[in-house]
Amino acid sequence: MKNILKFAFGFGLIAIIVVIFYQTSTESSSDYSTRIYTVNSGFGYEISLHNKILIKQDNIPAIQNEIPFCNEDDANKIAALVIDKLERKVAPTISKIELQENKIVLNCLN
Repeated sequence: MKNILKFAFGFGLIAIIVVIFYQTSTESSSDYSTRIYTVNSGFGYEISLHNKILIKQDNIPAIQNEIPFCNEDDANKIAALVIDKLERKVAPTISKIELQENKIVLNCLN
């Protein structure tokens, strides 16, 4: 009888872990996708939802000058931030403070 209880407890525990893992993995997936591309002498990004382009950003947002991102990593960081805002249903605008917090390089010559 004890073996049956141990088996049932073990099976139940594994089932709970599988359910938690499944819910966590499906909640973290996003319907948005990002594509980083080269533009002029730098990088921009595109954000799509179900293969429809929502945002195409050739330049670093929130600054006066129209300059592209200096590297792919910076473009990717800001694209991820925009997607996070879209998922939270917040206006996908970027501020200068957010550029500083993400250590976005604004002058590619340095």
